[in-house]
Amino acid sequence: MNIALLGFGTIGTGVYELINLNKGRFADNLDEPVAITKILDKDPYKKVDPSDKVCQIVTDPALIMDDPDIKIVISLLGGMDFEYKMIKMSLEHGKHVVTASKAVISEYFQELIGIAKEKNVILRYEAAVGGGIPIIASLKEELKINRINEIKGILNGTTNFILSNMTEKGADFGETLKLAQSIGFAEADPTADIGGYDVSRKLAILSTLAYGGVIRDEDIKKRGLSDVSAIDIEMAGDMGYIVKYLGDSRLVDGHKVYTTVEPVLFPKESLMSNVNSEFNIISIKGDIIGELQFYGKGAGKDATANAVAGDALYIIKCMEEGTYPTYLPMEKELEKCGNAGFKGHYYLRVNLSDDLQKDNDELKYIMDIMDQVKGRSHIIISGKSLFFVTGVVQADEFDALIEKIKKQTDDLFYARIYD
Repeated sequence: MNIALLGFGTIGTGVYELINLNKGRFADNLDEPVAITKILDKDPYKKVDPSDKVCQIVTDPALIMDDPDIKIVISLLGGMDFEYKMIKMSLEHGKHVVTASKAVISEYFQELIGIAKEKNVILRYEAAVGGGIPIIASLKEELKINRINEIKGILNGTTNFILSNMTEKGADFGETLKLAQSIGFAEADPTADIGGYDVSRKLAILSTLAYGGVIRDEDIKKRGLSDVSAIDIEMAGDMGYIVKYLGDSRLVDGHKVYTTVEPVLFPKESLMSNVNSEFNIISIKGDIIGELQFYGKGAGKDATANAVAGDALYIIKCMEEGTYPTYLPMEKELEKCGNAGFKGHYYLRVNLSDDLQKDNDELKYIMDIMDQVKGRSHIIISGKSLFFVTGVVQADEFDALIEKIKKQTDDLFYARIYD
């Protein structure tokens, strides 16, 4: 059984070690030898392990696509356009595919599944969500009996590391982001993580599977994390809360989908509050089973490589037994309703400008806006900062109030409280 590997970066190296260098117990589950025989990489001088006599580096995708002995393609290229092209081409050539690309799967889910069905091959993507957490397989199992009506979780290791470090050390966002970059927890361009796109893509994949209709990244209401400051972490802690970055989707009345990616406050004693660093947690709610929670490393070489190798092993077993999975339907028409289905108390911090006269104007302007929030329960004025805790308000309505405040100042941070 020959496998091709597209991409020889950190995760690709981990997969190569599991399959070709017998790290772990991958080979113990096989009835016949399996090996990665070709690795696509743009660097023709990159080398495989000296002990490996079966694998070669290639730079031309055609050497993989046109090789009839290669039955499985593992795509770990990163990015969007080229990886999408390679995954699609592999499926069209009748090859089974494993990928960890949340970007490609969330954007082209329905199309790629359609090609896999047409060509009678398997597309697996467990590592696209939750790294080493087997959430895709678990969700599919629960859907055999349950109607899933909510999925939420801490789905990004970078932002969770940043918030955990800020909470533990009282550090500010900027310096903690630099720390995360210096130790490899954050990319040089961290936009996908701190802007919510990584979480949104993962949530889109899970929601599409759970609700039976296509949810894309652009359907999900998201708000970035970069406005959080050390004082917000401190104030939340004084109130008994921890700041976390959450993805949440809910199915209401069988067809309305509400989605959000945003910073939230959880009580300190909650399970979500105690998920730290690169660890993730994913919660699904079914009408029969109730709430199930899945915890583990959401990223990293070994955790992700483990999920990828597990998908490859699944495909190999299907080929040996002549059994192929039934793909979940994605044809339901879903109404995408943004974040209007979420409500709660809100924490808000607003910093006023330096000019005292303008401060007075700003203060009146902001207080007038906040007077529109029914049940406003708490106000603190400390130096140039205003801190509010509101009564219960609907998420989209509070967003609209924030947009009014931003006409005066955008030096603010807010988060919904999960009680």
